[in-house]
Amino acid sequence: MTTAETLASPTTLGATLGLGEPGPGGYRRLTRAPGEAYVLRRDLGGSPPGRVVPLACFLQLSDLHVADTQSPARAEFLDRLGDDDVAPTGLGRVGLYRPQEALSVPVVAAMCQAIGRVERGPYGGAPVDFAVSTGDAADNGQLNEVRAYLALLDGSEPASTDGGALGRYEGVGAAALFDPRYWHPDGSPLGEPTDRPRARHGFPLVPGLLEAALLPVGSPGLPVPWYAVYGNHDGLFGGTLPQAQALAEVAVGSFKRIGLDGRADPLALLAGNELEPPAHWWSLLAGPSRQVTPDPARRPVPVAAWADLHRASPGMPPGHGLAGVAPGRAYYHFDVGPVRFLVLDTVNHAGGWQGSLDAEQLAWLEAQLDEGSSRVVGPDGRLRQRSGGDRLFVLFSHHPLETLVNGHAPDGRVRHLAREVAGLLLRYPNVVCWVNGHTHEHAVRPVRASPSAAHPGFWQVTTASHVDWPQQSRVVELGVDAATGDVVVTTSVLDHLGRLDPRGGPLEDPGTLAGWSRELAANAWQGRRDGQVPGAGSPLDRNVQLVVPAPFPVLRARAVR
Repeated sequence: MTTAETLASPTTLGATLGLGEPGPGGYRRLTRAPGEAYVLRRDLGGSPPGRVVPLACFLQLSDLHVADTQSPARAEFLDRLGDDDVAPTGLGRVGLYRPQEALSVPVVAAMCQAIGRVERGPYGGAPVDFAVSTGDAADNGQLNEVRAYLALLDGSEPASTDGGALGRYEGVGAAALFDPRYWHPDGSPLGEPTDRPRARHGFPLVPGLLEAALLPVGSPGLPVPWYAVYGNHDGLFGGTLPQAQALAEVAVGSFKRIGLDGRADPLALLAGNELEPPAHWWSLLAGPSRQVTPDPARRPVPVAAWADLHRASPGMPPGHGLAGVAPGRAYYHFDVGPVRFLVLDTVNHAGGWQGSLDAEQLAWLEAQLDEGSSRVVGPDGRLRQRSGGDRLFVLFSHHPLETLVNGHAPDGRVRHLAREVAGLLLRYPNVVCWVNGHTHEHAVRPVRASPSAAHPGFWQVTTASHVDWPQQSRVVELGVDAATGDVVVTTSVLDHLGRLDPRGGPLEDPGTLAGWSRELAANAWQGRRDGQVPGAGSPLDRNVQLVVPAPFPVLRARAVR
């Protein structure tokens, strides 16, 4: 039985998914759960909405993490540093290995199927204008991963991240190289113990799963034009390490590291990854290894080549927003009615998994805001009236505001961080919303100006990933209250159409594989909070209505346009 058969709509307004009772080791299957109504949030002020006039409607996908899990340029062996039986490290969740990560392609296909059922905004009823993928569409910044993600969202051809010896799984979890720290869905080889995920956490046996994950998957693609946002995993190995020649040679080579270099300090390898890459690059250049089949399609994709791949894509709009963008740049804008959408590149290309902006992009951002704002908060905190017209601004980026903390700059150029970026945005009342991902967790929060400021601030909407629980996306609707002029941002969460109970379907069915991925993700053993797998946030972070007091007479400006 698929989710499509159990839920009347892929949105979680009518029904959603929950966790069943824990079985052996605490493992939980998924169950049907009640839907969630909208929660009205007026943290920034404004009035409860009455009749809302639609302005724009879009779909947001984030953190697809389409992964080549057989790649030699991965360091899964470091993930065990976050397991609870390892000497206390304080690392919590490491995130370099997931038992479900080989199933990323069918998950994205199942989400495209769900999105195909959303023809209109569930709140205001306006047609969907576009979709946006807010970064980390690829897991390891490799050519084969980028090609697969484009094929999935465009629906252009069957997608697979299989590489090397096609049809034979050579990644972790395969029986050929047993390691009890990884989940082995086929079971342990004769004479070996039960692996830790099954023995300690109750993970099931699913024979043939890894080989099925290599099969090409057809996707319907997204039914609307879609725009691309650059994320740290799109441009950095592991989302952290720069695309240095030595690591590029590892990626396309024939030796996959399976353990630490004996001279390495394991904690030092992960220390400081937020803000800069470690000098010895996660032990990927030395240490015990196994031989795998090399593949030149695993080469890294620099940002200019990433943009070129999108420009060569057959999907719409041409270039997925990157047509005409200067080489090496991944930030741009586009308009829908009176709304200008500003797409930022928050990746620090020198390394580190947190974000920041360079000086050129910050100046571009300020120029964009100036162009569409007749009022700006001056140094004295007061609004200054200027000539010119007005438009609303919505930002897209991979990183949320609070993660813009990476000032790593080996070239000496200044990187601009959260406080400065927030200070700039809060000068412009026409900024109403910032939509992003990166944290793999639903979160909605107000970004407030000071209590004495001339306007209250804007909303930040952060959406969970497709690789971790709960594997959801969002519909976002922008409208204006016809009576008050307040801007109303309504978000509705979507479940993908993988099977609710994957035991009921054949492994050749991508819906079965997507269902297994979601169930496995719900049982992650690292980084739990109060015994629960994070990612879903609270009802305040999911189906919500967000009010922004009227920044200018939007309906009048809409009529003029």
